Formats: sequence, structure tokens, C-alpha cells
Amino acid sequence: MMCKIEGNMNIAPIDAKHMAISGSLTTTNIIMANWSRQMWESIVNRAVRMLALGPFASHFFSAFATVS
Repeated sequence: MMCKIEGNMNIAPIDAKHMAISGSLTTTNIIMANWSRQMWESIVNRAVRMLALGPFASHFFSAFATVS
């Protein structure tokens, strides 16, 4: 994959380490801390849908998330 800017000018390959975003979420909010796994999966899936369909959708080749 190449980075492209105006005029379809190729700049440089995109390094694999920049092709994925990962992280973890920790909460101390007592209400959120007691949410079920199903609730967290619903929230995470909504975030994935927003990435796929929202204003930044054209910037994502694909998106997925898991709750562990």
C-alpha cells in the first residue's frame, strides 16, 4: 500500500505497524464496571459500525474489535 496525496503522487509505503490500531480500556466507573460482556460487545460493535459508516469510513480498509 502506498500513501497518496493530491495529484495521486506516491510518497512511500505505509509500514505495517501503522496499519492497525489496538489498545485496551479500563474503567473505574462503578456502573460501567458492572456491565455484562454482552453490553460491552454491543458498545464495541457500535464503535466498529461508526468507523465503517461514519465520517472517517473512507480512511479504514476494515475494522473489527473483540471483547476479552
